[in-house]
Amino acid sequence: MNCPGCSREILADRLFCNWCEVFIPNKRTGKKSSLFRRWMATVIDPAIGVVIFLILQAIFGGIGSAFGEGGALAAIFIAVIPYGGFYFWLLSKGMTPGKWILREKVVEKLSGDYPGFWRMVLREVIGKFVSSLIFGLGYLWAIWDKDHQAWHDKIAGTVVVKRID
Repeated sequence: MNCPGCSREILADRLFCNWCEVFIPNKRTGKKSSLFRRWMATVIDPAIGVVIFLILQAIFGGIGSAFGEGGALAAIFIAVIPYGGFYFWLLSKGMTPGKWILREKVVEKLSGDYPGFWRMVLREVIGKFVSSLIFGLGYLWAIWDKDHQAWHDKIAGTVVVKRID
């Protein structure tokens, strides 16, 4: 079997070419994302929410100090609603905010197509919970997996690729 990207000989049981890292089922989808980029995306996701909250807390804490806890509650409410909406909008496109910033996306492992909103929810909520069990072994699993799939990727039948736009 030859790679659709570089035409070199590849192993039949791989999703990515060993030589050029192109996604074999659909070369237009992208190339394999590195584990470091995936880790950075996972760090960026909650960091964005924390930064938004801290900015809003400073604004509403200063303005609403006369109202006691009202400033903190307003900051939480105003931070969670728009960021949550943005997060779910990106999930509908196969990304999280961190993946969007780093130009990555999650695709269905057999076709390279968008996996669907509910499969993304399965991956991000249930799958990542399972991956975090047993000292995060599910996340570390991507180090040894031939296609860099963590447990949440295996549960949802997905892989992460660098976007080609």
